[in-house]
Amino acid sequence: MNFVTLCAQTAEAPREVYISANSTATRCLVLLPPVSNKAPTAIELNVYGKNAERFSRVTKGSQIYIHGAKLRFDLETKTYSLHGGIIAQVNDQFPIFNTVILSGRCVKDIDQQDARAFKTTADGTMICNQTLAVNTGRNQSDLFNFYAINSAEDKVKQAELLVNFTRKGVGLTIQGRIVTDAWVDKDTKERRSITKIQLASMTLAPKAQAGAQEIKPQTTVAASDNVAPLWGGRTADEGTDPWNVTSGGGLPELPGQYGTAPELSNEPF
Repeated sequence: MNFVTLCAQTAEAPREVYISANSTATRCLVLLPPVSNKAPTAIELNVYGKNAERFSRVTKGSQIYIHGAKLRFDLETKTYSLHGGIIAQVNDQFPIFNTVILSGRCVKDIDQQDARAFKTTADGTMICNQTLAVNTGRNQSDLFNFYAINSAEDKVKQAELLVNFTRKGVGLTIQGRIVTDAWVDKDTKERRSITKIQLASMTLAPKAQAGAQEIKPQTTVAASDNVAPLWGGRTADEGTDPWNVTSGGGLPELPGQYGTAPELSNEPF
């Protein structure tokens, strides 16, 4: 699973770009509102099909709601991008959403002796980093770094759960949010930033049980001749993922080093 719901502001006017010899996308740099004391997140948004036609009419500085997009990560450039989804223009009274849901497999064990992977501060705060490989189709995967943080007083200690229960190859579904830390380098005096996924909740994949029986449906929907139309007979938009039809499934090809998830036992953070 790869499902993103966000609010953003366009940093430029959307433009049409070719992603292959016979297909295009409407692309735009957008800014996600800062989370707590974090910095705004700049991220590229790519929209396809009918949704792209509507999105092309959005102007620079517009506030938009993005529903059902997919998050990608380019290993070569170390940058995130958004693809697909339904785009709606909103105003500043609209609530701010920043939700990422990803399902995949952990690519490594967490070394508790490595401060980059896990550490506990003097006040009892725990911080844990893990990497998730998420299938993008065609036997390819994207790698997403994410982290959990909890204090000693938190009832649900996400970082502690992460270090105790995730291992290399373990299936995991996470819900989190995209956050960006920004700082000034002490040596070069240059402004630097890093974008990550902050964990909000997680669910481990169930373990297979020996002799488990196949689950079969137990109920059926009763037929009726007097079915009232919903929403005045309107239907939901279709084709939010048009590349599935034209390319036979999966996400569109993007520049960067995408391929089968490597072992990455020493993946840096």
